[in-house]
Amino acid sequence: MFKGSFKKSIIMFGSSILGLALGFLVSIFNSRVLGPEQFGDFKFIETVARFIASIVTVGFFISLTRLVALNKDRTKEKKYIGLFTIIFGIMSVIGIILYLMFILLSPYFFENEFGSHIWKFFFIVSAIIGFHAIQDLLRGLHKITVLAIVAVLPLFIYLVVAYVLNHFIPVNIDLVLFLTYGFIFLVVISVVILQKPDFGFDKTLVSELIKENKYNGRPIYIGSLAGVATSHIAGFSLAFFMDTTQVGFFMLASTICSPMLIVPSVLGTVFFKDFVEIKSIPKKVYYLSILSTLLALIVFYALIEFVIITFYTEAYLPVSNISKYLILGFIFHGFGDLINRFIGAKGKGRWLRNAAFMVGIVNVLGYIILVKYFDINGAITTKILASCLYLVAMIFYYINFIKKSNV
Repeated sequence: MFKGSFKKSIIMFGSSILGLALGFLVSIFNSRVLGPEQFGDFKFIETVARFIASIVTVGFFISLTRLVALNKDRTKEKKYIGLFTIIFGIMSVIGIILYLMFILLSPYFFENEFGSHIWKFFFIVSAIIGFHAIQDLLRGLHKITVLAIVAVLPLFIYLVVAYVLNHFIPVNIDLVLFLTYGFIFLVVISVVILQKPDFGFDKTLVSELIKENKYNGRPIYIGSLAGVATSHIAGFSLAFFMDTTQVGFFMLASTICSPMLIVPSVLGTVFFKDFVEIKSIPKKVYYLSILSTLLALIVFYALIEFVIITFYTEAYLPVSNISKYLILGFIFHGFGDLINRFIGAKGKGRWLRNAAFMVGIVNVLGYIILVKYFDINGAITTKILASCLYLVAMIFYYINFIKKSNV
């Protein structure tokens, strides 16, 4: 079991490193061609779309992931994929409607008139929903190689096409949005088709999903509204109390800090199917995660200022100072995610929901009150506090599970 998992860990690590490199190049390209102001607008629009995507799924994709991981019937697997496709379509329509509603209302709350040119990019909500959902599904199917490809392919295609186009026509925010999410959408649809979904499922399968969603998926979803969706408040509050340029700085710092999530997240993904059956997280998973994170942190502090000035230009120098503190929040969150995967594999959705509620309270209060009075420093402090609380909650529930298992 662990030999196969180790091989797949290598594949996922390789994909994650390649994804990091591509994401790094994409962020450099976008920040340079758009400039701080338009880059901030781009990140704000992404924040809106990701926020909407996080609230419409109602936990069904989470539930399907676990059902597929537990399933041993090949024929039934195809029916699960068919059900996944139908749900993806329904959630996309709902998300698009909410996106268009935001565009109509945004002039009353924000100075930038986004609706004048982004209404035609409504499909980005569907692309975001599909991109996260298909990765969940592939995790449940344990198709790690396909998952690794999906994680990097849209970035690679975008970078090549956008770079070439930039030599012939000006690359503006409209083109960046169209290419980025257009390629993501195409990859998602292609992967779904290649999985050969069977739409001949009956009510029994739907009932099974609804039951699983009631006791696992929906509690995790409700928790994600508190934990994940509320994290997007940072983009809204920074735009409201400051401007979208600060949104761009904060989001770029988050992108630069995100490598700290790789090791724990990859290990949690690779061992997800194993976590369903084993009694505890193997010690070597902990050791590898901690050692890799410490080494990455040393490299991060040594190179951050050089990287910002060299690749992003001095116009983005404020990102360096933000990143030096924000990185702590990502370290806490990464270790929390590893334990989260184990608890989720055990079907303890209510525990994950409860932990997310705690994080959500910190996010709401911090991203509104602290940002209002301390500007971007308030957003940094909120991220660190919320992530620390998240890790503490995961450790508490993990210890509780181990104790109950040994009774």
